[in-house]
Amino acid sequence: MSCQLCSELRAKVRKAQTVSGSGSHPTTLELAYMVNLEYYVDMRHDCVHNIPESKGAKIKINDMVKFLDERHWQLGTRTNYNGFSCSSFLNHPAKKLVIVHRGTELTNLLQLQADIRIALNKITSDIVQSADWHTSQSLLNNIMKLDEKTRQFVHNNYSVTITGHSLGGWLAQLCTLLSKHPEFFPVGPRGRFSFGNGTMLNMNQSYDLHCVAFDSPGANAVLTRLKEDPAWLNGGPRDVEIALKDLDITVHLANKNLVNMCGTHMGTMKTIDVMSNASFWTKWLNPVASHSMEGILAYFQSNPDA
Repeated sequence: MSCQLCSELRAKVRKAQTVSGSGSHPTTLELAYMVNLEYYVDMRHDCVHNIPESKGAKIKINDMVKFLDERHWQLGTRTNYNGFSCSSFLNHPAKKLVIVHRGTELTNLLQLQADIRIALNKITSDIVQSADWHTSQSLLNNIMKLDEKTRQFVHNNYSVTITGHSLGGWLAQLCTLLSKHPEFFPVGPRGRFSFGNGTMLNMNQSYDLHCVAFDSPGANAVLTRLKEDPAWLNGGPRDVEIALKDLDITVHLANKNLVNMCGTHMGTMKTIDVMSNASFWTKWLNPVASHSMEGILAYFQSNPDA
Protein backbone atom coordinates (compact mmCIF):
# COMPACT_ATOMS: atom_id res chain seq x y z
CA MET A 1 0.00 0.00 0.00
CA SER A 2 1.29 3.47 -0.83
CA CYS A 3 1.37 6.25 1.73
CA GLN A 4 -1.17 9.00 2.42
CA LEU A 5 0.96 11.51 0.54
CA CYS A 6 0.77 9.30 -2.56
CA SER A 7 -3.03 9.25 -2.31
CA GLU A 8 -3.14 13.03 -2.07
CA LEU A 9 -0.81 13.40 -5.04
CA ARG A 10 -2.94 11.04 -7.13
CA ALA A 11 -5.97 13.21 -6.47
CA LYS A 12 -4.03 16.26 -7.69
CA VAL A 13 -2.69 14.40 -10.71
CA ARG A 14 -6.19 13.46 -11.85
CA LYS A 15 -7.00 17.16 -12.09
CA ALA A 16 -3.68 18.22 -13.61
CA GLN A 17 -3.61 19.73 -17.08
CA THR A 18 0.05 20.62 -17.65
CA VAL A 19 2.86 18.62 -16.11
CA SER A 20 6.51 17.74 -16.69
CA GLY A 21 8.32 19.33 -19.62
CA SER A 22 6.38 20.61 -22.60
CA GLY A 23 8.04 18.15 -24.99
CA SER A 24 7.03 14.60 -25.77
CA HIS A 25 9.76 13.29 -23.48
CA PRO A 26 10.96 14.24 -19.98
CA THR A 27 13.61 16.90 -19.59
CA THR A 28 17.22 15.85 -19.02
CA LEU A 29 17.00 17.36 -15.53
CA GLU A 30 13.98 15.19 -14.69
CA LEU A 31 15.81 12.11 -15.91
CA ALA A 32 18.91 12.99 -13.90
CA TYR A 33 16.77 13.18 -10.75
CA MET A 34 15.22 9.77 -11.46
CA VAL A 35 18.54 8.12 -12.28
CA ASN A 36 20.16 9.44 -9.10
CA LEU A 37 17.16 8.45 -6.98
CA GLU A 38 17.20 4.94 -8.46
CA TYR A 39 20.34 4.15 -6.46
CA TYR A 40 18.23 4.41 -3.29
CA VAL A 41 15.09 2.56 -4.47
CA ASP A 42 14.67 -1.10 -3.57
CA MET A 43 11.92 -3.71 -3.64
CA ARG A 44 10.81 -2.91 -0.08
CA HIS A 45 9.64 0.56 -1.02
CA ASP A 46 5.98 0.91 -2.01
CA CYS A 47 6.65 4.50 -3.04
CA VAL A 48 9.45 7.05 -3.08
CA HIS A 49 8.17 8.63 0.14
CA ASN A 50 9.24 5.56 2.09
CA ILE A 51 12.91 5.83 1.09
CA PRO A 52 14.96 6.82 4.16
CA GLU A 53 17.59 9.53 4.01
CA SER A 54 21.11 8.30 3.38
CA LYS A 55 24.01 9.75 5.38
CA GLY A 56 26.27 9.41 2.37
CA ALA A 57 23.96 11.27 -0.04
CA LYS A 58 25.18 14.74 -1.02
CA ILE A 59 21.77 15.56 -2.51
CA LYS A 60 18.96 14.87 -0.05
CA ILE A 61 16.54 12.13 -1.02
CA ASN A 62 13.65 14.24 0.24
CA ASP A 63 14.63 17.03 -2.17
CA MET A 64 14.74 14.60 -5.10
CA VAL A 65 11.35 13.15 -4.19
CA LYS A 66 9.84 16.63 -3.80
CA PHE A 67 11.13 17.64 -7.24
CA LEU A 68 9.48 14.62 -8.87
CA ASP A 69 6.27 15.00 -6.86
CA GLU A 70 5.87 18.58 -8.04
CA ARG A 71 6.02 17.35 -11.64
CA HIS A 72 3.58 14.49 -10.99
CA TRP A 73 6.02 11.61 -11.39
CA GLN A 74 5.11 8.41 -9.56
CA LEU A 75 7.13 5.28 -8.89
CA GLY A 76 5.87 2.37 -10.97
CA THR A 77 7.13 -1.19 -11.33
CA ARG A 78 10.38 -2.11 -9.57
CA THR A 79 12.27 -5.21 -10.68
CA ASN A 80 15.31 -7.03 -9.35
CA TYR A 81 16.50 -9.96 -11.43
CA ASN A 82 19.77 -11.81 -11.91
CA GLY A 83 21.83 -9.16 -10.12
CA PHE A 84 20.39 -6.15 -11.95
CA SER A 85 17.82 -3.59 -10.77
CA CYS A 86 15.40 -1.38 -12.63
CA SER A 87 12.60 1.06 -11.73
CA SER A 88 9.82 2.70 -13.71
CA PHE A 89 8.51 6.23 -13.24
CA LEU A 90 5.10 7.20 -14.62
CA ASN A 91 3.60 10.58 -15.38
CA HIS A 92 -0.03 9.84 -16.19
CA PRO A 93 -1.20 13.39 -17.06
CA ALA A 94 1.75 13.83 -19.42
CA LYS A 95 1.46 10.22 -20.67
CA LYS A 96 5.12 9.44 -20.18
CA LEU A 97 6.96 6.37 -18.91
CA VAL A 98 10.62 6.34 -17.87
CA ILE A 99 12.56 3.09 -17.42
CA VAL A 100 15.68 3.51 -15.27
CA HIS A 101 18.40 0.87 -15.29
CA ARG A 102 20.58 1.05 -12.19
CA GLY A 103 24.31 1.60 -12.53
CA THR A 104 27.10 -0.34 -10.88
CA GLU A 105 27.04 -0.88 -7.13
CA LEU A 106 30.48 -1.81 -5.82
CA THR A 107 28.97 -4.48 -3.56
CA ASN A 108 27.20 -6.24 -6.45
CA LEU A 109 29.47 -8.95 -7.88
CA LEU A 110 27.30 -9.63 -10.95
CA GLN A 111 27.30 -5.96 -11.92
CA LEU A 112 31.08 -5.74 -11.48
CA GLN A 113 31.50 -8.81 -13.66
CA ALA A 114 29.28 -7.18 -16.29
CA ASP A 115 31.46 -4.04 -16.19
CA ILE A 116 34.58 -6.11 -16.74
CA ARG A 117 32.99 -7.96 -19.65
CA ILE A 118 31.91 -4.68 -21.24
CA ALA A 119 35.45 -3.32 -20.88
CA LEU A 120 36.83 -6.46 -22.55
CA ASN A 121 34.02 -6.55 -25.13
CA LYS A 122 32.99 -10.00 -23.93
CA ILE A 123 29.26 -9.50 -23.49
CA THR A 124 27.29 -12.66 -22.79
CA SER A 125 23.70 -13.49 -23.68
CA ASP A 126 22.94 -13.67 -19.92
CA ILE A 127 23.66 -9.94 -19.56
CA VAL A 128 21.53 -9.19 -22.61
CA GLN A 129 18.65 -11.31 -21.33
CA SER A 130 18.73 -9.70 -17.87
CA ALA A 131 18.60 -6.17 -19.29
CA ASP A 132 15.90 -7.09 -21.79
CA TRP A 133 13.81 -8.76 -19.05
CA HIS A 134 13.78 -5.58 -16.96
CA THR A 135 12.77 -3.43 -19.91
CA SER A 136 10.07 -5.87 -21.06
CA GLN A 137 8.60 -6.08 -17.56
CA SER A 138 8.47 -2.29 -17.30
CA LEU A 139 6.64 -2.03 -20.63
CA LEU A 140 4.23 -4.88 -19.90
CA ASN A 141 3.31 -3.73 -16.41
CA ASN A 142 2.94 -0.02 -17.04
CA ILE A 143 1.74 0.91 -20.52
CA MET A 144 -0.06 -2.01 -22.15
CA LYS A 145 -3.72 -1.90 -23.15
CA LEU A 146 -6.09 -4.35 -24.81
CA ASP A 147 -7.10 -3.59 -28.39
CA GLU A 148 -10.77 -4.71 -28.44
CA LYS A 149 -10.76 -5.24 -32.21
CA THR A 150 -7.73 -7.51 -32.44
CA ARG A 151 -7.91 -8.81 -28.84
CA GLN A 152 -4.17 -8.20 -28.57
CA PHE A 153 -2.34 -6.27 -25.88
CA VAL A 154 -0.62 -3.31 -27.51
CA HIS A 155 1.43 -0.28 -26.53
CA ASN A 156 -0.75 2.65 -25.43
CA ASN A 157 -0.02 6.25 -26.38
CA TYR A 158 2.56 6.91 -23.65
CA SER A 159 6.01 8.02 -24.76
CA VAL A 160 8.77 5.77 -23.39
CA THR A 161 12.20 6.96 -22.30
CA ILE A 162 14.89 4.55 -21.13
CA THR A 163 17.85 5.83 -19.16
CA GLY A 164 20.60 4.99 -16.72
CA HIS A 165 24.02 5.94 -15.38
CA SER A 166 27.30 4.09 -16.00
CA LEU A 167 26.48 0.39 -16.52
CA GLY A 168 22.79 1.36 -16.41
CA GLY A 169 23.29 3.74 -19.32
CA TRP A 170 25.01 1.03 -21.33
CA LEU A 171 22.16 -1.39 -20.63
CA ALA A 172 19.63 1.28 -21.62
CA GLN A 173 21.29 1.69 -25.01
CA LEU A 174 21.38 -2.05 -25.59
CA CYS A 175 17.68 -2.31 -24.74
CA THR A 176 16.90 0.53 -27.14
CA LEU A 177 18.24 -1.67 -29.93
CA LEU A 178 16.49 -4.84 -28.75
CA SER A 179 13.15 -3.06 -28.20
CA LYS A 180 13.04 -1.49 -31.64
CA HIS A 181 14.47 -4.57 -33.35
CA PRO A 182 13.31 -7.61 -31.35
CA GLU A 183 14.52 -9.88 -34.15
CA PHE A 184 18.05 -9.31 -32.82
CA PHE A 185 17.30 -10.87 -29.44
CA PRO A 186 20.18 -13.37 -28.94
CA VAL A 187 18.23 -16.46 -27.93
CA GLY A 188 15.42 -16.32 -30.46
CA PRO A 189 11.84 -15.02 -30.38
CA ARG A 190 10.34 -14.22 -26.98
CA GLY A 191 7.04 -15.79 -28.04
CA ARG A 192 3.32 -15.14 -28.05
CA PHE A 193 1.05 -15.81 -25.10
CA SER A 194 -2.65 -16.66 -25.29
CA PHE A 195 -4.85 -16.14 -22.25
CA GLY A 196 -7.59 -18.55 -23.33
CA ASN A 197 -10.33 -15.91 -23.69
CA GLY A 198 -9.35 -14.79 -27.16
CA THR A 199 -6.73 -12.31 -25.93
CA MET A 200 -3.10 -12.55 -26.94
CA LEU A 201 0.19 -10.89 -26.01
CA ASN A 202 2.97 -10.71 -28.60
CA MET A 203 6.28 -10.37 -26.77
CA ASN A 204 8.04 -9.59 -30.05
CA GLN A 205 6.26 -6.36 -30.92
CA SER A 206 8.53 -3.41 -31.60
CA TYR A 207 8.86 -0.33 -29.36
CA ASP A 208 10.58 2.96 -30.22
CA LEU A 209 12.42 4.06 -27.09
CA HIS A 210 13.92 7.48 -26.45
CA CYS A 211 17.27 6.76 -24.75
CA VAL A 212 19.30 9.14 -22.58
CA ALA A 213 22.45 7.72 -20.97
CA PHE A 214 24.60 9.41 -18.35
CA ASP A 215 28.37 8.81 -18.43
CA SER A 216 28.18 5.23 -19.64
CA PRO A 217 30.85 3.06 -21.25
CA GLY A 218 30.77 3.14 -25.04
CA ALA A 219 27.88 1.00 -26.27
CA ASN A 220 29.18 0.67 -29.81
CA ALA A 221 30.94 -2.49 -28.61
CA VAL A 222 27.69 -4.25 -29.45
CA LEU A 223 28.33 -3.54 -33.13
CA THR A 224 32.00 -4.57 -32.86
CA ARG A 225 31.04 -7.87 -31.28
CA LEU A 226 28.46 -8.53 -33.96
CA LYS A 227 30.98 -8.02 -36.75
CA GLU A 228 33.23 -10.62 -35.13
CA ASP A 229 30.42 -13.05 -34.31
CA PRO A 230 27.28 -12.46 -36.42
CA ALA A 231 25.51 -15.37 -34.75
CA TRP A 232 25.57 -13.63 -31.35
CA LEU A 233 22.29 -11.87 -32.20
CA ASN A 234 19.73 -12.90 -34.77
CA GLY A 235 20.81 -10.85 -37.76
CA GLY A 236 23.95 -10.19 -39.77
CA PRO A 237 26.46 -7.37 -39.13
CA ARG A 238 25.03 -5.19 -41.91
CA ASP A 239 21.51 -5.55 -40.48
CA VAL A 240 22.61 -4.40 -37.04
CA GLU A 241 24.83 -1.62 -38.37
CA ILE A 242 21.86 -0.13 -40.22
CA ALA A 243 19.63 -0.55 -37.16
CA LEU A 244 22.06 1.21 -34.83
CA LYS A 245 22.02 4.33 -36.99
CA ASP A 246 18.29 4.95 -36.57
CA LEU A 247 18.15 4.64 -32.77
CA ASP A 248 17.17 7.67 -30.69
CA ILE A 249 20.14 7.78 -28.29
CA THR A 250 21.78 10.70 -26.49
CA VAL A 251 24.79 10.19 -24.21
CA HIS A 252 25.87 12.85 -21.70
CA LEU A 253 29.59 12.42 -21.06
CA ALA A 254 31.24 14.01 -18.03
CA ASN A 255 34.91 14.99 -17.97
CA LYS A 256 37.08 12.09 -19.16
CA ASN A 257 37.27 9.22 -16.69
CA LEU A 258 38.00 5.49 -16.65
CA VAL A 259 34.36 4.63 -17.31
CA ASN A 260 33.33 6.90 -20.17
CA MET A 261 36.65 6.35 -21.96
CA CYS A 262 35.93 2.63 -22.14
CA GLY A 263 34.83 1.75 -25.68
CA THR A 264 33.45 3.91 -28.47
CA HIS A 265 30.13 5.73 -28.13
CA MET A 266 27.12 5.86 -30.41
CA GLY A 267 24.23 8.25 -30.92
CA THR A 268 24.41 11.95 -30.08
CA MET A 269 27.18 12.74 -27.59
CA LYS A 270 27.10 15.81 -25.35
CA THR A 271 30.02 16.71 -23.07
CA ILE A 272 29.32 18.27 -19.68
CA ASP A 273 31.85 19.82 -17.29
CA VAL A 274 31.10 18.57 -13.78
CA MET A 275 34.58 19.39 -12.43
CA SER A 276 34.66 23.17 -12.73
CA ASN A 277 34.68 23.62 -8.94
CA ALA A 278 36.79 20.58 -8.09
CA SER A 279 40.21 20.94 -6.49
CA PHE A 280 43.44 20.34 -8.40
CA TRP A 281 44.02 17.09 -6.51
CA THR A 282 40.54 15.79 -7.23
CA LYS A 283 40.85 16.57 -10.94
CA TRP A 284 44.21 14.92 -11.45
CA LEU A 285 44.47 12.19 -8.83
CA ASN A 286 40.98 10.67 -8.90
CA PRO A 287 40.43 8.87 -12.23
CA VAL A 288 36.67 8.48 -11.62
CA ALA A 289 35.89 11.75 -9.81
CA SER A 290 33.75 13.09 -12.64
CA HIS A 291 31.73 9.88 -12.91
CA SER A 292 29.50 10.39 -9.86
CA MET A 293 25.80 10.63 -10.71
CA GLU A 294 25.36 13.10 -7.86
CA GLY A 295 27.87 15.39 -9.55
CA ILE A 296 26.09 14.98 -12.88
CA LEU A 297 22.73 15.81 -11.27
CA ALA A 298 24.26 18.87 -9.61
CA TYR A 299 25.47 20.01 -13.04
CA PHE A 300 21.98 19.79 -14.55
CA GLN A 301 20.49 21.52 -11.49
CA SER A 302 22.75 24.47 -12.31
CA ASN A 303 22.21 24.08 -16.07
CA PRO A 304 18.59 22.88 -16.44
CA ASP A 305 18.47 23.70 -20.16
CA ALA A 306 21.67 21.87 -21.05
